[in-house]
Amino acid sequence: MPKTIVSATVIVCVLATCSGCSAVSATATTTAVKGIFNNSQENACIHVSTFFYLTDCSYARTNPEVAGQALPWSGPTVNPVYYALGSAHVDPDYTPVPGDDRIAPTLTGTLTIDDQGTVEPSDDTISGLLVVGPTARSVVANVSELAGGPAGKPPRSVMTWSSMTHTLAPTNIDTASPNENGGVTYVIASKGFPTLICRTEDPDDCFPSAYAGKTTDGQTAEGTWSAPGSVGVTRDSAMGGNVGATTTATMADYVCVDNVGGITCPDHNVVWGSSLEDPGLDNLLLRVVTDEKSEVIEAQGFWTNEYRINGGPDFFQLPEGHDNSWQGGYLQLRGEPGVEER
Repeated sequence: MPKTIVSATVIVCVLATCSGCSAVSATATTTAVKGIFNNSQENACIHVSTFFYLTDCSYARTNPEVAGQALPWSGPTVNPVYYALGSAHVDPDYTPVPGDDRIAPTLTGTLTIDDQGTVEPSDDTISGLLVVGPTARSVVANVSELAGGPAGKPPRSVMTWSSMTHTLAPTNIDTASPNENGGVTYVIASKGFPTLICRTEDPDDCFPSAYAGKTTDGQTAEGTWSAPGSVGVTRDSAMGGNVGATTTATMADYVCVDNVGGITCPDHNVVWGSSLEDPGLDNLLLRVVTDEKSEVIEAQGFWTNEYRINGGPDFFQLPEGHDNSWQGGYLQLRGEPGVEER
């Protein structure tokens, strides 16, 4: 269907010496959007970097020290990679390398701005329906190259789906600022929308990068990124607490295969669709730019899936109930007002 504007009229009755009624129009503006869910790979920060490799892999230099020991900043590391469904590399026995036929997964759908019947944008909400794929996601389920996989390779899982549909429920915005387009720039991020970090050797290669360090690079990955982000990308209060939106998600034609006899696919915290990790986003920091008609011009979003790894001495552990690891990416969308939704 084409972009729609749905209005509802709210009648406010005033009882006074002179009684009367006034009408306020509440408008929800829905715009078709299209772009990418992520670059061709995710970046990550897992607890092993802290307790074993003694390095800070956070996005915004959140962990400069542990137990009184200063940690170098390696920044986010590389892991999950995306491929087209027909690729020969949709295979858990294949080890991804930069420059192979990886792809940036497509993202299509709609975003809706609801003005709640007021002219003040600070009470507006954003909702949406966003579809990822079709695509395949290849991910290492254990950083140790000595554990689990065949011929010394790490255990790897590959998930495929024809579509992954994310539902973003109506979510209150954190800030709303007038922009040069006559519209509003909305942000959903309790500590602000992060700056995008880029590699020192190539300022045009930004998060999430195929050339980020590996977890196993440890402290030698220091200097990969030119500077930390302005604020973090994670939701958990013990990892920075930049709270954004969340999504729920369903996958069509989902299949998962691994190289360890089906052990990791049904039960692992980095495998979407497993018993330990649903495909919905745990944190989605959004920036949405609209025009004078409240139609979406563009949107960007940092997203994470967050989980806990129990490992290392007690003084390395975050309090019980908190996550200490994440994998994530950066989505980019352009509005397509008047384009029929597919």
